[in-house]
Amino acid sequence: MLVIILVFIIGLLTYSWRYLWAVLKDVRVSLYLIVAVLAVLQYMGENAILIPESIGEMVEEISETIIYTIALAYLWRFKLTEFESRFLPQPNYDDMCNTN
Repeated sequence: MLVIILVFIIGLLTYSWRYLWAVLKDVRVSLYLIVAVLAVLQYMGENAILIPESIGEMVEEISETIIYTIALAYLWRFKLTEFESRFLPQPNYDDMCNTN
């Protein structure tokens, strides 16, 4: 069963690679950096690394909430129809004009 699930996952990833790459390419690098810093801060708060244990859990939860808010805002703004239009074949108007 594990092999079937892994083959299914690999199949879906190979089918959707162009969509994934297009989405990842359109996101600004600063957003990746912000989420990475928040993830490190979340880890540090969870494990009380350089953050006092008394406020570590609060730092973890706030960082996690901000990450989820960023993801929600990005998904809210995402327009699937605009994204799909990039992959539709565009008409070649030069060939239409040269019908001689």
